[in-house]
Amino acid sequence: MKILEIINLPSSAINFIGDQFRYFKEAGGHEMHLICSPGGGIEKFCEKNNVHYYPVQMNRQISVTDDLKALYRICSYIRNNNIDMVIAHQAKGRLLGMMAACICGVKYKIAFAHGVVYETMKGLKRTLMVWNDKLVSTMADKVICVSKYVIEERKKSNIDKDGKCVLLGKGSCNGVDTIYKFNPDLVSASDINEIEEKYGFTADDFIIGFCGRLVRDKGVIELLQAYDSLKAQHTDLSIKLFIIGQPEQRDGLPAETLFRLQNDNTITYTGYIPFENIQKYYMVMDVLVLPTHREGFGMVSVEAQAMGVPAIVSDYTGCAETIINGETGLYIDRTTKSIVSALDKMLDKVYRNKLGQQARKFIVENFEHTIVRKHMLDFINNMIR
Repeated sequence: MKILEIINLPSSAINFIGDQFRYFKEAGGHEMHLICSPGGGIEKFCEKNNVHYYPVQMNRQISVTDDLKALYRICSYIRNNNIDMVIAHQAKGRLLGMMAACICGVKYKIAFAHGVVYETMKGLKRTLMVWNDKLVSTMADKVICVSKYVIEERKKSNIDKDGKCVLLGKGSCNGVDTIYKFNPDLVSASDINEIEEKYGFTADDFIIGFCGRLVRDKGVIELLQAYDSLKAQHTDLSIKLFIIGQPEQRDGLPAETLFRLQNDNTITYTGYIPFENIQKYYMVMDVLVLPTHREGFGMVSVEAQAMGVPAIVSDYTGCAETIINGETGLYIDRTTKSIVSALDKMLDKVYRNKLGQQARKFIVENFEHTIVRKHMLDFINNMIR
Protein backbone atom coordinates (compact mmCIF):
# COMPACT_ATOMS: atom_id res chain seq x y z
CA MET A 1 0.00 0.00 0.00
CA LYS A 2 1.15 3.54 -0.78
CA ILE A 3 1.05 5.77 2.31
CA LEU A 4 1.56 9.54 2.09
CA GLU A 5 2.39 11.48 5.26
CA ILE A 6 1.86 15.25 5.10
CA ILE A 7 3.42 17.55 7.68
CA ASN A 8 4.30 21.26 7.73
CA LEU A 9 7.86 21.23 9.01
CA PRO A 10 10.79 19.09 7.87
CA SER A 11 12.20 19.13 11.41
CA SER A 12 9.00 17.52 12.71
CA ALA A 13 9.16 14.81 10.07
CA ILE A 14 12.77 14.03 11.00
CA ASN A 15 12.60 14.35 14.78
CA PHE A 16 9.11 13.14 15.66
CA ILE A 17 8.20 10.63 12.93
CA GLY A 18 11.78 9.60 12.22
CA ASP A 19 12.46 5.96 11.48
CA GLN A 20 8.73 5.18 11.58
CA PHE A 21 8.89 5.62 7.81
CA ARG A 22 11.48 2.86 7.40
CA TYR A 23 9.69 0.64 9.91
CA PHE A 24 6.39 0.84 8.01
CA LYS A 25 8.21 -0.24 4.85
CA GLU A 26 10.31 -3.01 6.38
CA ALA A 27 7.77 -4.44 8.83
CA GLY A 28 4.57 -3.58 6.98
CA GLY A 29 5.63 -3.70 3.35
CA HIS A 30 4.19 -0.26 2.69
CA GLU A 31 5.59 2.23 0.19
CA MET A 32 6.20 5.48 2.07
CA HIS A 33 5.77 9.00 0.69
CA LEU A 34 6.27 12.38 2.39
CA ILE A 35 5.11 15.90 1.57
CA CYS A 36 6.44 18.77 3.70
CA SER A 37 8.07 22.15 3.32
CA PRO A 38 11.61 21.99 1.88
CA GLY A 39 14.90 22.47 3.74
CA GLY A 40 16.34 21.28 7.02
CA GLY A 41 18.06 18.25 5.52
CA ILE A 42 14.78 16.55 4.62
CA GLU A 43 16.01 15.34 1.23
CA LYS A 44 18.96 13.50 2.78
CA PHE A 45 16.70 12.06 5.50
CA CYS A 46 14.23 10.69 2.94
CA GLU A 47 16.99 9.21 0.81
CA LYS A 48 18.42 7.44 3.87
CA ASN A 49 15.01 6.08 4.92
CA ASN A 50 13.86 5.13 1.41
CA VAL A 51 10.99 7.64 1.44
CA HIS A 52 9.59 9.24 -1.72
CA TYR A 53 9.76 12.98 -0.98
CA TYR A 54 7.89 15.81 -2.68
CA PRO A 55 8.47 19.40 -1.47
CA VAL A 56 5.43 21.61 -0.94
CA GLN A 57 5.78 24.88 0.96
CA MET A 58 3.15 25.07 3.71
CA ASN A 59 3.12 28.27 5.75
CA ARG A 60 1.68 28.44 9.27
CA GLN A 61 -0.04 31.72 8.44
CA ILE A 62 -3.19 31.82 6.32
CA SER A 63 -2.56 32.85 2.71
CA VAL A 64 -5.34 32.02 0.25
CA THR A 65 -3.03 32.15 -2.78
CA ASP A 66 -0.21 30.12 -1.23
CA ASP A 67 -2.59 27.62 0.36
CA LEU A 68 -4.43 27.01 -2.92
CA LYS A 69 -1.10 26.46 -4.69
CA ALA A 70 -0.07 23.98 -2.01
CA LEU A 71 -3.44 22.19 -2.25
CA TYR A 72 -3.10 21.89 -6.02
CA ARG A 73 0.42 20.44 -5.73
CA ILE A 74 -0.67 17.92 -3.08
CA CYS A 75 -3.66 16.82 -5.19
CA SER A 76 -1.43 16.41 -8.25
CA TYR A 77 1.01 14.25 -6.30
CA ILE A 78 -1.74 12.04 -4.88
CA ARG A 79 -3.23 11.44 -8.33
CA ASN A 80 0.09 10.90 -10.07
CA ASN A 81 1.23 8.36 -7.49
CA ASN A 82 -2.07 6.55 -6.80
CA ILE A 83 -1.83 7.12 -3.04
CA ASP A 84 -3.94 4.71 -0.94
CA MET A 85 -3.68 6.38 2.49
CA VAL A 86 -3.02 9.92 3.69
CA ILE A 87 -1.80 10.62 7.24
CA ALA A 88 -1.75 14.36 7.96
CA HIS A 89 -0.06 16.23 10.82
CA GLN A 90 -0.01 19.81 12.18
CA ALA A 91 -2.67 22.43 11.54
CA LYS A 92 -1.94 23.40 7.93
CA GLY A 93 -0.81 19.91 6.96
CA ARG A 94 -4.00 18.39 8.38
CA LEU A 95 -6.30 20.83 6.62
CA LEU A 96 -4.64 20.69 3.21
CA GLY A 97 -3.94 16.97 3.51
CA MET A 98 -7.51 15.98 4.33
CA MET A 99 -8.92 18.33 1.67
CA ALA A 100 -6.62 16.88 -0.98
CA ALA A 101 -7.38 13.31 0.10
CA CYS A 102 -11.12 13.93 -0.17
CA ILE A 103 -10.84 15.70 -3.54
CA CYS A 104 -8.78 12.81 -4.93
CA GLY A 105 -10.94 10.08 -3.43
CA VAL A 106 -8.20 8.54 -1.24
CA LYS A 107 -9.60 5.45 0.46
CA TYR A 108 -8.03 5.83 3.90
CA LYS A 109 -7.63 9.19 5.65
CA ILE A 110 -6.01 9.73 9.08
CA ALA A 111 -5.53 13.07 10.85
CA PHE A 112 -3.09 13.37 13.75
CA ALA A 113 -4.10 15.68 16.63
CA HIS A 114 -0.83 16.64 18.34
CA GLY A 115 -2.44 19.26 20.57
CA VAL A 116 -5.27 21.70 21.15
CA VAL A 117 -4.01 24.88 19.53
CA TYR A 118 -7.13 26.91 20.37
CA GLU A 119 -7.06 26.07 24.08
CA THR A 120 -5.71 29.43 25.24
CA MET A 121 -7.36 31.44 22.43
CA LYS A 122 -10.44 33.59 22.82
CA GLY A 123 -13.14 35.15 20.66
CA LEU A 124 -13.29 34.84 16.89
CA LYS A 125 -9.80 33.34 16.60
CA ARG A 126 -10.78 30.45 18.86
CA THR A 127 -14.05 29.92 17.01
CA LEU A 128 -12.27 29.74 13.65
CA MET A 129 -9.72 27.22 14.94
CA VAL A 130 -12.49 25.04 16.41
CA TRP A 131 -14.32 25.11 13.05
CA ASN A 132 -11.07 24.21 11.31
CA ASP A 133 -10.62 21.13 13.53
CA LYS A 134 -14.25 20.13 13.03
CA LEU A 135 -13.83 20.36 9.26
CA VAL A 136 -10.67 18.25 9.35
CA SER A 137 -12.37 15.66 11.56
CA THR A 138 -15.35 15.46 9.21
CA MET A 139 -13.04 14.70 6.28
CA ALA A 140 -10.91 12.15 8.19
CA ASP A 141 -11.82 8.51 8.75
CA LYS A 142 -9.97 8.49 12.07
CA VAL A 143 -8.24 11.06 14.28
CA ILE A 144 -5.25 9.80 16.24
CA CYS A 145 -4.71 11.85 19.40
CA VAL A 146 -1.38 11.94 21.22
CA SER A 147 -2.96 11.90 24.71
CA LYS A 148 -6.18 11.32 26.61
CA TYR A 149 -6.11 15.02 27.37
CA VAL A 150 -6.37 15.94 23.68
CA ILE A 151 -9.33 13.58 23.29
CA GLU A 152 -11.12 15.12 26.28
CA GLU A 153 -10.49 18.69 25.14
CA ARG A 154 -11.83 17.87 21.67
CA LYS A 155 -14.93 16.36 23.30
CA LYS A 156 -15.56 19.59 25.21
CA SER A 157 -15.69 21.49 21.90
CA ASN A 158 -17.67 18.74 20.10
CA ILE A 159 -14.95 18.38 17.47
CA ASP A 160 -15.41 14.70 16.59
CA LYS A 161 -18.21 12.19 16.21
CA ASP A 162 -18.22 9.38 18.78
CA GLY A 163 -15.66 6.71 18.06
CA LYS A 164 -13.57 8.77 15.65
CA CYS A 165 -10.68 9.56 18.05
CA VAL A 166 -8.00 6.96 18.79
CA LEU A 167 -5.18 6.79 21.36
CA LEU A 168 -2.19 4.58 20.58
CA GLY A 169 -0.99 2.86 23.76
CA LYS A 170 -0.30 5.49 26.40
CA GLY A 171 0.10 8.23 23.79
CA SER A 172 2.59 10.24 21.71
CA CYS A 173 3.23 10.20 17.96
CA ASN A 174 6.29 7.96 17.82
CA GLY A 175 7.70 7.78 21.35
CA VAL A 176 11.46 8.14 21.83
CA ASP A 177 14.45 5.96 21.05
CA THR A 178 15.59 4.96 24.55
CA ILE A 179 18.17 2.49 23.23
CA TYR A 180 20.36 4.36 20.75
CA LYS A 181 19.59 8.03 21.45
CA PHE A 182 17.92 8.90 24.74
CA ASN A 183 20.09 6.57 26.77
CA PRO A 184 22.27 8.00 29.58
CA ASP A 185 24.75 5.16 29.19
CA LEU A 186 25.69 6.54 25.75
CA VAL A 187 26.63 10.00 27.04
CA SER A 188 30.23 10.12 28.21
CA ALA A 189 31.53 12.03 31.20
CA SER A 190 33.63 14.12 28.80
CA ASP A 191 30.47 15.15 26.90
CA ILE A 192 28.87 16.33 30.13
CA ASN A 193 32.04 18.07 31.30
CA GLU A 194 32.33 19.90 27.99
CA ILE A 195 28.84 21.39 28.35
CA GLU A 196 29.38 22.24 32.02
CA GLU A 197 32.66 24.01 31.24
CA LYS A 198 31.12 25.86 28.30
CA TYR A 199 28.40 27.37 30.49
CA GLY A 200 30.33 27.64 33.75
CA PHE A 201 28.43 24.99 35.75
CA THR A 202 30.00 23.27 38.74
CA ALA A 203 29.22 20.15 40.78
CA ASP A 204 27.73 22.36 43.53
CA ASP A 205 25.11 23.91 41.23
CA PHE A 206 21.45 22.93 41.30
CA ILE A 207 20.47 23.27 37.65
CA ILE A 208 16.84 23.88 36.71
CA GLY A 209 16.29 23.03 33.06
CA PHE A 210 13.76 24.18 30.50
CA CYS A 211 13.59 23.09 26.86
CA GLY A 212 11.04 24.38 24.37
CA ARG A 213 9.68 27.30 22.41
CA LEU A 214 10.15 30.58 24.26
CA VAL A 215 6.54 31.79 24.31
CA ARG A 216 4.01 32.77 26.98
CA ASP A 217 2.06 29.52 26.69
CA LYS A 218 5.08 27.50 27.79
CA GLY A 219 5.03 29.17 31.22
CA VAL A 220 8.42 30.82 30.82
CA ILE A 221 7.34 33.93 32.74
CA GLU A 222 6.11 31.87 35.69
CA LEU A 223 9.31 29.81 35.64
CA LEU A 224 11.43 32.96 35.89
CA GLN A 225 9.35 34.18 38.82
CA ALA A 226 9.72 30.81 40.56
CA TYR A 227 13.47 30.85 39.94
CA ASP A 228 13.79 34.26 41.57
CA SER A 229 11.70 33.17 44.54
CA LEU A 230 13.64 29.94 45.07
CA LYS A 231 16.98 31.76 44.96
CA ALA A 232 15.69 34.29 47.50
CA GLN A 233 14.65 31.47 49.84
CA HIS A 234 17.96 29.58 49.51
CA THR A 235 20.68 32.21 49.40
CA ASP A 236 23.20 29.62 50.65
CA LEU A 237 22.76 27.46 47.53
CA SER A 238 24.03 27.90 43.98
CA ILE A 239 20.86 27.64 41.89
CA LYS A 240 21.11 28.04 38.12
CA LEU A 241 18.48 28.32 35.39
CA PHE A 242 19.32 26.56 32.12
CA ILE A 243 17.09 27.66 29.22
CA ILE A 244 17.15 25.84 25.86
CA GLY A 245 15.03 27.11 22.98
CA GLN A 246 14.26 29.92 20.61
CA PRO A 247 11.78 32.82 20.88
CA GLU A 248 8.81 32.97 18.50
CA GLN A 249 6.70 35.92 17.42
CA ARG A 250 3.32 34.21 17.82
CA ASP A 251 2.41 34.34 21.53
CA GLY A 252 5.82 35.95 22.02
CA LEU A 253 7.38 36.78 25.37
CA PRO A 254 7.48 40.41 26.55
CA ALA A 255 10.56 42.29 25.38
CA GLU A 256 11.81 42.69 28.95
CA THR A 257 11.59 38.93 29.54
CA LEU A 258 13.57 38.15 26.40
CA PHE A 259 16.12 40.80 27.30
CA ARG A 260 16.61 39.23 30.72
CA LEU A 261 16.99 35.72 29.31
CA GLN A 262 19.67 36.91 26.93
CA ASN A 263 21.52 39.27 29.28
CA ASP A 264 21.11 38.08 32.90
CA ASN A 265 24.43 36.45 33.84
CA THR A 266 22.67 34.27 36.45
CA ILE A 267 20.66 32.58 33.65
CA THR A 268 22.21 30.33 31.04
CA TYR A 269 20.41 30.78 27.71
CA THR A 270 21.65 28.49 24.93
CA GLY A 271 19.34 29.39 22.06
CA TYR A 272 18.74 26.61 19.55
CA ILE A 273 20.36 23.23 20.20
CA PRO A 274 20.30 20.66 17.35
CA PHE A 275 18.11 17.64 18.04
CA GLU A 276 21.03 15.26 17.48
CA ASN A 277 22.77 16.72 20.56
CA ILE A 278 19.85 17.49 22.88
CA GLN A 279 20.18 14.29 24.95
CA LYS A 280 23.59 15.46 26.20
CA TYR A 281 22.11 18.72 27.47
CA TYR A 282 19.43 16.95 29.51
CA MET A 283 22.24 15.17 31.38
CA VAL A 284 23.45 18.50 32.74
CA MET A 285 20.07 19.25 34.35
CA ASP A 286 19.08 18.23 37.87
CA VAL A 287 15.41 18.65 37.01
CA LEU A 288 13.36 19.65 33.96
CA VAL A 289 10.48 22.09 34.44
CA LEU A 290 7.62 22.37 31.95
CA PRO A 291 5.03 24.80 33.42
CA THR A 292 3.10 24.95 30.15
CA HIS A 293 -0.39 26.41 29.78
CA ARG A 294 -1.23 24.10 26.86
CA GLU A 295 0.48 20.95 25.67
CA GLY A 296 -0.84 18.07 23.62
CA PHE A 297 1.65 15.61 25.09
CA GLY A 298 5.05 16.95 26.19
CA MET A 299 7.91 15.22 24.41
CA VAL A 300 10.61 17.15 26.27
CA SER A 301 9.35 15.62 29.52
CA VAL A 302 9.63 12.13 28.00
CA GLU A 303 13.08 12.86 26.58
CA ALA A 304 14.42 14.21 29.87
CA GLN A 305 13.04 11.30 31.89
CA ALA A 306 14.53 8.83 29.40
CA MET A 307 17.88 10.40 30.36
CA GLY A 308 17.15 9.85 34.06
CA VAL A 309 16.11 13.45 34.79
CA PRO A 310 12.89 13.91 36.83
CA ALA A 311 10.31 16.28 35.37
CA ILE A 312 8.07 18.91 36.95
CA VAL A 313 5.07 19.38 34.66
CA SER A 314 1.68 21.08 34.55
CA ASP A 315 -1.10 18.88 35.88
CA TYR A 316 -3.79 20.22 33.53
CA THR A 317 -2.38 19.48 30.08
CA GLY A 318 -1.29 16.43 28.08
CA CYS A 319 2.15 16.50 29.67
CA ALA A 320 0.54 15.28 32.91
CA GLU A 321 0.35 11.88 31.20
CA THR A 322 4.12 11.77 30.73
CA ILE A 323 4.93 11.34 34.44
CA ILE A 324 3.70 9.46 37.49
CA ASN A 325 3.23 12.15 40.11
CA GLY A 326 5.51 11.57 43.10
CA GLU A 327 7.28 8.64 41.41
CA THR A 328 8.92 9.96 38.22
CA GLY A 329 8.23 13.67 38.65
CA LEU A 330 5.90 16.20 40.22
CA TYR A 331 2.73 18.01 39.18
CA ILE A 332 2.36 21.79 39.37
CA ASP A 333 -0.53 24.15 38.70
CA ARG A 334 -0.46 27.57 37.03
CA THR A 335 0.99 29.38 40.05
CA THR A 336 4.55 30.40 40.76
CA LYS A 337 4.07 29.15 44.33
CA SER A 338 3.39 25.63 43.03
CA ILE A 339 6.56 25.63 40.92
CA VAL A 340 8.64 26.82 43.88
CA SER A 341 7.18 24.11 46.12
CA ALA A 342 8.04 21.37 43.61
CA LEU A 343 11.55 22.71 43.05
CA ASP A 344 12.10 22.89 46.79
CA LYS A 345 11.46 19.14 47.03
CA MET A 346 13.89 18.49 44.19
CA LEU A 347 16.71 20.16 46.13
CA ASP A 348 16.98 16.83 47.95
CA LYS A 349 19.55 14.98 45.83
CA VAL A 350 18.59 11.51 47.08
CA TYR A 351 14.92 12.19 46.32
CA ARG A 352 15.48 13.53 42.81
CA ASN A 353 17.91 10.73 41.93
CA LYS A 354 15.30 8.18 43.01
CA LEU A 355 12.68 9.85 40.83
CA GLY A 356 15.13 10.03 37.93
CA GLN A 357 15.82 6.30 38.07
CA GLN A 358 12.12 5.49 38.19
CA ALA A 359 11.48 7.97 35.41
CA ARG A 360 13.73 6.21 32.92
CA LYS A 361 12.13 2.85 33.72
CA PHE A 362 8.65 4.32 33.17
CA ILE A 363 9.59 5.82 29.80
CA VAL A 364 11.35 2.68 28.54
CA GLU A 365 8.33 0.55 29.43
CA ASN A 366 5.70 2.87 27.95
CA PHE A 367 7.14 5.27 25.36
CA GLU A 368 10.06 3.43 23.74
CA HIS A 369 9.61 4.10 20.04
CA THR A 370 9.60 0.42 19.06
CA ILE A 371 6.45 0.04 21.21
CA VAL A 372 4.68 3.13 19.87
CA ARG A 373 5.46 2.56 16.20
CA LYS A 374 4.13 -1.01 16.45
CA HIS A 375 0.85 0.40 17.81
CA MET A 376 0.71 2.68 14.76
CA LEU A 377 1.49 -0.06 12.23
CA ASP A 378 -1.07 -2.39 13.83
CA PHE A 379 -3.66 0.37 13.62
CA ILE A 380 -2.93 0.95 9.92
CA ASN A 381 -3.02 -2.77 9.08
CA ASN A 382 -6.29 -3.26 10.97
CA MET A 383 -7.81 -0.29 9.19
CA ILE A 384 -7.11 -1.65 5.70
CA ARG A 385 -8.28 -5.21 6.37
